[in-house]
Amino acid sequence: MDGAAASLPSSAPVAADAGVRLSTSAPVFYDCEATCIGGLPIEISWADPSANEIASESHLIKPPSHWDMQSVWDPDAAKLHGISRELLAANGKPPFMIARRMNEALAGRELFSDAPGDDEHWLRTIFGEADSDPSFTIRRTHADVLIGNLAVARGWTLAAYEAAKEEAARLAPRTHRAEADARHLALLWQMVSKGPNNYRCE
Repeated sequence: MDGAAASLPSSAPVAADAGVRLSTSAPVFYDCEATCIGGLPIEISWADPSANEIASESHLIKPPSHWDMQSVWDPDAAKLHGISRELLAANGKPPFMIARRMNEALAGRELFSDAPGDDEHWLRTIFGEADSDPSFTIRRTHADVLIGNLAVARGWTLAAYEAAKEEAARLAPRTHRAEADARHLALLWQMVSKGPNNYRCE
């Protein structure tokens, strides 16, 4: 789900990692859709900007039989993301399969979200259901803070950074679906990492 936009620079990490990254590889951006705020996860996706072509995956979550979906299903949220309970039952994957795939694909990486409190809760709900531990690090620094700090380090002016954000929104718009929202962040990271002298908005 979408997080609040941050301006350049910002300094409001959710927890004590304070924007410090232990890895020199590119971050991975992830996003979840859920039945409602504080509800249960129904979709998870991640996007990796480390190569020229952003690599992403998205998985619908098949609710375990003991999840009480009825009590947490928000029709207004469903109108936004367009995911039905019938779609989850037909095309969703059980949490253990999603946890296994994430551990295979993301081992050793650092994951960031633009709604770190909610998304970490939903991610850990998946792994808890799978009785598994992540092979990656879940960072609590807001993705906007991470990218804003990178913009400062690369020498972006506020005006140029705002133009880059507008271009990222045009090329990879947020759609209230997990993969689109994760890819938006990954694209903005790619654009900013090139530096203002090596990237020009069309």
